[in-house]
Amino acid sequence: MPLFEVEQKFSYNVANLQRIFNNGRPPFKQLVPIKTQAFTDTYYDSQDKLSKSGLWVRKRHISGDLHADTPQGVHFWEAKRRAQGSSVNRSTFEETQDEGQMLRMVRKHVPECLGPENNFGLDMLCKFDTVRDSFLADGKFTVVLDHTDFGHQVGEVELMAEDAEKAHADIDAFLKEYAWFFDTTNPKGKLTAYFEKFGYPK
Repeated sequence: MPLFEVEQKFSYNVANLQRIFNNGRPPFKQLVPIKTQAFTDTYYDSQDKLSKSGLWVRKRHISGDLHADTPQGVHFWEAKRRAQGSSVNRSTFEETQDEGQMLRMVRKHVPECLGPENNFGLDMLCKFDTVRDSFLADGKFTVVLDHTDFGHQVGEVELMAEDAEKAHADIDAFLKEYAWFFDTTNPKGKLTAYFEKFGYPK
């Protein structure tokens, strides 16, 4: 079975960050910082053909890593294809960094696309910087807190799983247990916030 990235977005109160390690009710059973990383994401598309098909292609440039497990200055391509049944804030993705696989995925929607050295022949959609704090919660859930250079912040809880339905159920239970920190009523993803602020390219 394929391995899916299962995620749910959430909003959070900056004031609650001071409570995240010991003052929450109930407190996390375990919360281990993973890393703080700064990166630039550049998204690409061709007349919305990819995004309308649930496919997102981006180049990520790592500009800083507090724990230095990823070399600074490295960049790589990523593609995320939304699986059936996903919503904007509660998603299941097939994700790859394999450029050959990405080329095949893009060609299904843009047959004339080029290789990664030519940005797959796609147009730049948007570009922004993010600082990300990552944690491992309760020995299972990856929690990320993103802060963008255009003033937006949003979090995600992520699991890698073969059974997406069970993973979503586990995430739902986790979010409910620590509802004092996770606000799932109206989270807004980075791309949505970016286009709301700057407009969608024509």
